[in-house]
Amino acid sequence: MAMRYYAFLTALALLLGSGLLYHSQAGGSERLDAAASRVALVPSVVGDWHATDEATDERSFEQTGSKAHWTRHYVNQKTKDSVLVILMCGRAGKMAVHTPEVCYRGAGYELHEQPTTCPINGDASFWTAKFTKKTSHLRLYWAWNATGTWQASTGPRWQFRGEPFLYKLYVSRDISEQARVAPEADVTAAFLREFVPVLKQTLFPSK
Repeated sequence: MAMRYYAFLTALALLLGSGLLYHSQAGGSERLDAAASRVALVPSVVGDWHATDEATDERSFEQTGSKAHWTRHYVNQKTKDSVLVILMCGRAGKMAVHTPEVCYRGAGYELHEQPTTCPINGDASFWTAKFTKKTSHLRLYWAWNATGTWQASTGPRWQFRGEPFLYKLYVSRDISEQARVAPEADVTAAFLREFVPVLKQTLFPSK
């Protein structure tokens, strides 16, 4: 009788545990779906910056585990400055793995300098670094967001573990001409100061 009793308790614990795990995963999937659906809602016009959609390699995005994404070319209608923006959303474990040092190397770029952090609007923080490919020079900013604030994480896999979803943002600008003839202007940071508040309103409306 005692053995049957303990077996019953063990089976009950397993059933309860699997039930809790199922509901936890189901709830996480619902939050992931909701977060992913908001990616398409980000405005293509932000102040003087107007965007056009860029063609994407869907296979590459699938490999990153992205559930929703887009690539846009934002152009300032007054200054004609332009930036390339890539926004992704997926499970935290997937979004945290692929960093620019890996992704851009696959496209032939090499990290030209040690990444540094750049604060944006006080609370947000982005990594920034220059990448080069022969005579091409690229200034890139990147960060992750799970709770409403963009963060330049030193260990995204650990920092965001357990989160049901994670956004990742890349913003880059070709600085090849500037690298040859003039000091680099931080146009990308200026764009981010306008773009980050719009992202927060769209991706985290309850915040």
